[in-house]
Amino acid sequence: MRRIGGEAGRRAGLLVGIGALVLATLAVPALSAQRAGEAASKRPQAVTAARKPQGPLQVIISIDRQTLRLFDKDGLVEQSTVSTGTGGFPTPTGVFSIIDKEKDHFSNIYRGASMPNMQRLTMSGVALHSGIVTGRPASHGCIRLPHAYSIRLFGLTRLGTRVIIADDEVSPAAIEHPRLFKPKRPQVATIETASLPGMPKAETSLVTVAASLAANLQREVARAVIGQGTAEREAALQSLAVSVFVSRAAGRVFVRHGFLPLFDAPAEIRDGERPIGTHVYTAMEAVDDGSRMHWTAVSFAKGAGASSASEALDRIELPSEVAERISAMLTPGASLIVSDEGPSRQMRPWGTDFIILTD
Repeated sequence: MRRIGGEAGRRAGLLVGIGALVLATLAVPALSAQRAGEAASKRPQAVTAARKPQGPLQVIISIDRQTLRLFDKDGLVEQSTVSTGTGGFPTPTGVFSIIDKEKDHFSNIYRGASMPNMQRLTMSGVALHSGIVTGRPASHGCIRLPHAYSIRLFGLTRLGTRVIIADDEVSPAAIEHPRLFKPKRPQVATIETASLPGMPKAETSLVTVAASLAANLQREVARAVIGQGTAEREAALQSLAVSVFVSRAAGRVFVRHGFLPLFDAPAEIRDGERPIGTHVYTAMEAVDDGSRMHWTAVSFAKGAGASSASEALDRIELPSEVAERISAMLTPGASLIVSDEGPSRQMRPWGTDFIILTD
């Protein structure tokens, strides 16, 4: 009797165990689906503003928050979740610009991997492009965008659009300072310019004439090295605003236009042993009938004792002829970068804007 009862008990226990296993198996997919749905609902999505962007654009990426935010002259336009580099392939932080765009791009580093809507930031392979986005670091250094948003952003930006990548979330803020460049109305000097190639027959300033001649000479030298390029790209580069970089490490000011170097000169930075931080000042629009420029500033990569955006300008002294020459070229979209760092190895003598690495 005990043996028969023991067998019945064991059978009953086995049936109960099988039933529990079946119930658990049925419950797991339902629970997984529920959790996946909850995760998807919590995952930040691309947010598109109703208004159309106006004026110069700035793309700012936060590594910590895994977000991309787009700003124009009126402030934040829209934002999107991204996935940046992970493991041994971190996304570099610093100041970049879009130096190439390709709608249908295939990587020459990662076995021809498809990277739609590619917007290149460095010649070593860091770019914005469509990819799998989780809201967490997941790439080999690029910035992955949701596919729909990668299409939109590709259509909004152009060559030279400024891209700032920072660990924290930073934003542009309006700034006024006497050392920020002002639009210059050149004093007229009696010089006939009809014989100067590419310049109309008119009276103009000696500074403008000298600047034009120097820029034309630099461009011709560069073209001899890298080739003429396509007419479309050449026109796009010619339409860019001037870029200025003051480096505490180098003790110099560098000036570029259209991804080509124009000139450089010594720059005095007071308290040269003290960090100055990294600051990007952007001329957003001309105001007061073109006599003044509205500027914004983005500050990041601050070391101990580094200066604020306003204090950094207080510490910089440029030669008067350099400031005058830059002012004569000033248009909306022009930028002034001030940094402790020197020019990056990612920069090319010709073919890139300034690339300043801060990590």
